[in-house]
Amino acid sequence: MISFSSALDNIIDKVTRSITNSGYIGKVTLVPAEKLAQEYFSNERIDEQIHVLRKFTQTEGKEVLEIGSGYGYFVVRGRLDHGLSIRGVEPSQDPLFDTTYNISQELLKIFNLPSSCILNATGEILPFPDNTFDIVYSSNVLEHVESPEMVLDEAIRVLRPEGILQFVIPNFGSWWEGHYGVFWFPNTPLWFAKIYVRFLGRDSAFLNTLQFINHNQLKGMLRKHQGQIEIVDWGFNIWEERLRNLSFSEWSSLGKLKSFLTILHKMKVVEVVIWIGKLLHWETPIILTLRKI
Repeated sequence: MISFSSALDNIIDKVTRSITNSGYIGKVTLVPAEKLAQEYFSNERIDEQIHVLRKFTQTEGKEVLEIGSGYGYFVVRGRLDHGLSIRGVEPSQDPLFDTTYNISQELLKIFNLPSSCILNATGEILPFPDNTFDIVYSSNVLEHVESPEMVLDEAIRVLRPEGILQFVIPNFGSWWEGHYGVFWFPNTPLWFAKIYVRFLGRDSAFLNTLQFINHNQLKGMLRKHQGQIEIVDWGFNIWEERLRNLSFSEWSSLGKLKSFLTILHKMKVVEVVIWIGKLLHWETPIILTLRKI
């Protein structure tokens, strides 16, 4: 009988090969495929995400939905180690993520969880009735969907009154782009972004798959829900704390960012950066947390 550990190692190997074969390494990021795959299944990473969620809401006894479950480890660890009553959705037909749903189903089998814990669906068309969930959560997904506005509309639709939505979203209005792991020009247009990443020796085609979301765009998408929702937080306080204390983990290429911020600390300009960042919305990532009224 294969142990849980061995079975999980086999899954991680499969994910590593998938990332390698996709051409993502070198063309987009310089982070080794093995490191990325390990991080997808990192207990510490999932625990950090749940810790941030719990800053804003209790999770005990709540029905939770994750939009964009990827390889499924947030659902698995959430259910088995954090006591979450959590389900997820992940599409199987998206060419960017054609293996993630299938691997998530393998993962559920390994941990003896029902396949229905992660459904084959998109965030734009959630297969749930209105007012189904107490918490709707998503991390680093909205920038990859076809219609961010539709995903937000659907997330709010399935959220119960007094429920909490939390979306973690890369901020293209900031100075950091995490997919490529490079410093960025805030709110840069696509045409210039392509020139920039080509200059850095990377493939610009991946940019066509991204939604360049910033703070003001999100506010615009949510305007139609005025009177139905209350914005609790945009994540600025968390960004400020991380920037001031360097209290963030070095997932993916964030070690490079932390090294740069260490230099800013030595130059004693961090408080100025925070002040300007608050005015211009440099918080990254955006941690949109709202309550449905």
